[in-house]
Amino acid sequence: FKSPVASRTPTQPPIAPPPRAEWLPTVGGGSIYSCTVLPERDAVAGVFFVLGPEISARPLYPSLAAALRTARIATSLVHPRGTGYSPGPRGDLEDYRWLLADHHTGLAQLQRRLGSKPVFLFGHSVGAALALELAAAANGPRVAGLVLVNPAFRLRDTEGMTPSLGEYLRFGADMILRPAALTVDMNRRPSAIVHAGDRAEAEAMQADPLVVRYFSMRFLMAQRGVMNRCAKNAARTAAPVLLIQGARDALVDPRGNDEILAALVDNDKVRLVAPEAGHGSSAVETMVEPVLDWLEARVRSSQSERHLDRNASDEQAAALGR
Repeated sequence: FKSPVASRTPTQPPIAPPPRAEWLPTVGGGSIYSCTVLPERDAVAGVFFVLGPEISARPLYPSLAAALRTARIATSLVHPRGTGYSPGPRGDLEDYRWLLADHHTGLAQLQRRLGSKPVFLFGHSVGAALALELAAAANGPRVAGLVLVNPAFRLRDTEGMTPSLGEYLRFGADMILRPAALTVDMNRRPSAIVHAGDRAEAEAMQADPLVVRYFSMRFLMAQRGVMNRCAKNAARTAAPVLLIQGARDALVDPRGNDEILAALVDNDKVRLVAPEAGHGSSAVETMVEPVLDWLEARVRSSQSERHLDRNASDEQAAALGR
């Protein structure tokens, strides 16, 4: 196995963004790609997709996205700097907190757009770890709940998905000698993946020019730090959580999901198992109906709370006027 070492980290996406792309200003200067889809009628809530760094040009969860639009739930996402359609060093960041700040920017934009309506975080794999990090931040915006799909916390050795012993040794040397070099291929042997759906997705990602494939060790070590904090962040997250576990996910150890659920502060926590799903989008697209049911129930609860708050405010104002 040999991976290329970029003499100069690319900073521009290899393909142009779609027409009428939205751009948000970022902390530290520059701008990032943003996409918000509003339903035809007034939105009752919003879902902010927290994406990991391997972003594809293909539509994200088309079945779920269509169901959310029908249910009058807005969807939004950003491509953090250096990923997807956003400019910036691809595969390497001097400070990983910039990536988290970009997600924070996108989430805050959706919350401003929807006003008092509830907004949920949705994270898958590394995105689930990032969603927990955002929700747990001391200065982070309050969210109505989180949907976590196959959160990348405790991982298992999996053919085609995890490095060999020799690769681990080389990565250790890279971390010491050239931490910023793009030396790690995150999708090197998709043909070895057993789950047919996961294998097909990995092969499609390998052929997708938008997907960042090579990463630096300092980027991945910082990302691993976020992943390792999943349980600690769960303990600092005061919001309802739906955790979806692919029954045939060969990468995520379900015992890590147990730790996350046990650590959560809010008693409103649900685990659902997708019977035939692996690690990838099958864990989302085969669970559209239960995800929608869970979201709509929390939207109704939020609407009831807002109604009670308005009544209490009206009563207080009337009492003061007497």
